[in-house]
Amino acid sequence: MHILIVEDVPATRLYLCSLLSGYGHKVSEAENGAEAWDMLIDSDIQLVISDWMMPEVSGLDLCKLIRSEQMKRYVYVIMVTGKTSYADLLEGMGAGADDFITKPFNANELQVRVDAASRVLTLQQQLQERNQNLDSTNTQLQKAQTEMRQDLEAAASMQQSLLPGYSKIRNLQLHSLFRPAAIVAGDIYNYHRLDDSHLGFYLADVSGHSVSSAMLSFMLNKTLSASTRAGNPMKREDMDNPGKEVIASPAEVMKVLNERFQDGSGNMLYFTMIYGVINMTTGHGELCQAGHPNPIHVTSAGMIRSLGHSGFPVGLIPDAEYENIQFRLRAGDRLFLYSDGISDYLNEDNSIYRKWRVRRILSDLRVLPVLKLLERLKIRLKMWSRDITPADDMSLLAIEYGDPETGRY
Repeated sequence: MHILIVEDVPATRLYLCSLLSGYGHKVSEAENGAEAWDMLIDSDIQLVISDWMMPEVSGLDLCKLIRSEQMKRYVYVIMVTGKTSYADLLEGMGAGADDFITKPFNANELQVRVDAASRVLTLQQQLQERNQNLDSTNTQLQKAQTEMRQDLEAAASMQQSLLPGYSKIRNLQLHSLFRPAAIVAGDIYNYHRLDDSHLGFYLADVSGHSVSSAMLSFMLNKTLSASTRAGNPMKREDMDNPGKEVIASPAEVMKVLNERFQDGSGNMLYFTMIYGVINMTTGHGELCQAGHPNPIHVTSAGMIRSLGHSGFPVGLIPDAEYENIQFRLRAGDRLFLYSDGISDYLNEDNSIYRKWRVRRILSDLRVLPVLKLLERLKIRLKMWSRDITPADDMSLLAIEYGDPETGRY
């Protein structure tokens, strides 16, 4: 495959050229968008990997030029950028970019994305060639649909790989349940150690069930990833000690997310969410609710209560205010976060499962280990629906608190 590297920093350009040449690709290079455009007009370049910010003609402007011209071939464009906001992603997609790599990137990520571009370009070339024969059009459409489904299934597999399974972190045990309504899902959840004593956790439900919903859940996962340093809202600068970081409160995190995920395109993509922080030593914690079903606190003695007061979904209303809700877990206590795909699960009579049924099973079966309890919940949901495919994604995150001294639950 013939690849054009467009980068105004010589060292970065040399690194990319060396890396891609080593993968067996034919590589050309340009130091700005204007030079790149001149090279593209009469060449066989199939893939452009361009920096976003460049003098003269930027990567974004180059992308617009490529899409505005009636080229005989399709040119796949990967933008390299340090921009990570949702608005920037929409701007790049609107300009015609096919994919993005955020700085700093590693060689493995680059190779995966180039391989994906190669597959797309190969498929497109096959479709162009075979479409010349009208007798094979139907066959080609079926093949394209199959490959699209395979791509979606691959994306679903990647998405599920982001979701944590069972974990034991100090005196906490964490379990989860996940069932997507479609191939890819808009639900996402995770947890990360913020320091030696604190764990951050969240569960979010993106509106809709489209690829766009899944992409937004991917972006949220990356934004709240422990490996994301720059711009990670889970920590903020310590105002009393400049240069040092402290753990941000859940309401602060939610406010930052609401600012970043405002969508001015009219697509109305937003998400409900619970984000919380717990001190693993004391059991004290606080969480913030953004339009999501109330978390459920079940004590070892069987007392059950709902936490939170709803709040505004993230990305729906600019300048929305959020509040912190205090809680405390003691040995044997459990905290459950779940999406409304569970409580609103429809059966063949068009009746929903309802929140009180969720609360009852979590309380009645509290003597069971969490893993077995969740298995029972899945069985109850299956019996309720008579195995009707869910209309919404279903997810649940369970946190069980053990005694910090003995480890007993």
